[in-house]
Amino acid sequence: MNYLKQYRIPFTGLSLGTHDFAFDIDKAFFDCYDYSIVKDGNLNVRVKLVKQETMMILQFHITGTLMLVCDVCLTPFPAKTDVEERLIVKFTDEGAAETSEEIIVLARHEHELDIAGVLYEYINLAVPHYIKCSEQGDGLTCDETVLAKLEDLTPAQKEEKQADPRWDALKKIKYN
Repeated sequence: MNYLKQYRIPFTGLSLGTHDFAFDIDKAFFDCYDYSIVKDGNLNVRVKLVKQETMMILQFHITGTLMLVCDVCLTPFPAKTDVEERLIVKFTDEGAAETSEEIIVLARHEHELDIAGVLYEYINLAVPHYIKCSEQGDGLTCDETVLAKLEDLTPAQKEEKQADPRWDALKKIKYN
């Protein structure tokens, strides 16, 4: 987890106004998370931080490629990604305050913001639910040998099954 220390933004010494930060994300970042959907990638992160008296607004722009695994043919392939998100950080004197997806609440005595978890969430949420070479890949198609093997393993569709007369009797009751 020491690797993730580089994804902290020390904000106490910053003046009010806009500040820009840049981070790179690679395989070592994803290795810090045991159950990550994404195992490898090469991403550039640009963070625009607007510091105000009582809060900070962070604009994230994440671009690059992720190594995804096709759900159909199980072939790893590079997929381009482009994510833009916003995060609001509020400061409070109270001990515990509620945070949400877009708002983080920090105590006034905090001096840095750890964005590693936020970056991890943004990247994993950008991954589609159904990953397919031909849809997310740039001009790629699924591996033909794997598709042929899947076709061989698929049970042949039987011709029309004979209807069970008990079900026919129940269907008549249904429409009465």
